[in-house]
Amino acid sequence: MNKRVVFVGIPVVLLLVLCVVALRFFGEKEYTGYAEVRELEVRETASYLYADKKLISYGPEGVQAVAADGTLLWNVTYNTMKKPVFSFCGERMLVADIGTKEFLLSDGTGVTKSFSVPHPIQAVCVSKQGICAVLMNVAEKDYIYLYDKEGVLLSEIETVVSQDGFPVAIALSEDGTKLVTSYMKIEDDEAVGCVTFYNFGGVGQNYFGNLVAQVQYEKCLVPRIEFWGNDTVAVLGENTIELFEMKETPASVMKKELTAPIRSIAFGDYFCMITKNAEGQNILEAYDKSGKVRMMRVIAFPYIGFQTEGKEVVLYGHSGCEIYTIGKDTCFKGSFEGGVRNLFAIGGNRYFLVENKKGSVIRLTR
Repeated sequence: MNKRVVFVGIPVVLLLVLCVVALRFFGEKEYTGYAEVRELEVRETASYLYADKKLISYGPEGVQAVAADGTLLWNVTYNTMKKPVFSFCGERMLVADIGTKEFLLSDGTGVTKSFSVPHPIQAVCVSKQGICAVLMNVAEKDYIYLYDKEGVLLSEIETVVSQDGFPVAIALSEDGTKLVTSYMKIEDDEAVGCVTFYNFGGVGQNYFGNLVAQVQYEKCLVPRIEFWGNDTVAVLGENTIELFEMKETPASVMKKELTAPIRSIAFGDYFCMITKNAEGQNILEAYDKSGKVRMMRVIAFPYIGFQTEGKEVVLYGHSGCEIYTIGKDTCFKGSFEGGVRNLFAIGGNRYFLVENKKGSVIRLTR
């Protein structure tokens, strides 16, 4: 009886060992090449970005979105814009020409509405429901108007430069109920970054003007703020970064002082940034929404673009790329004969590759 148990158990143990060895060997092996899945039409004069698993191409006269299977999802044309600025959230797209008084809102199918505002536009944001936040300026006053998808004015915020400072950036939550603003003030001849949090939902009704919190950053301009999902806010200052959880009111979950300005940032499942250390090396860091560091490494690759999707971090240069998996070693280093304009991870080991004269969806190979 005992011999029979031993005889049966040995192959099972060996099988488990072999499975573990195979998993480690094949699972951690780096990719060595790539294969083209399909070719995409690209415009040589267009600029490209990635939003919600779509390849977006835009120029002075229009913008269009292409799916990973090559399907043209929508195409929006407009009168020539000198300084077009875009905001994407879910299927919504908002585009405005900075300095003008009009913006366009698309519903994700190409159906587009045009809206007029009373003052020159400085910045815009859109939510999944089509709520639009528009920052405008006239004389010594600044305004932030919130509109619904039909152009109905929902809320208005007015600030005075001499008291509140100069507006720098705005960010709107995915559901359109929370707004964060960044202003720069001068106090005692020093720049002060002032970040203000608004809540237009039920909780915000208990606060004067829906203003639920305000945070100041001494000697620190805050040029960028982002809603990372619906309930996390990233404050990106010149010498400070801070993450807030904001389900209703903000609570800091991570704050870090920087010794050098942020070179690049990217948002996805993780917040990734590249800064320089004391030795002048580029340092790549990845954080989760609780503010914990999930990856930190020195980057020597001479990148021109930076993007993250899932657990992948993509750095690309003029002729090649490096791709990392958060928590693991480099998974791919490669070059492209056609030169690289953009490279975006889209999940499932696939990527949008925009070269100088063509575009394609590629997958990595071993």
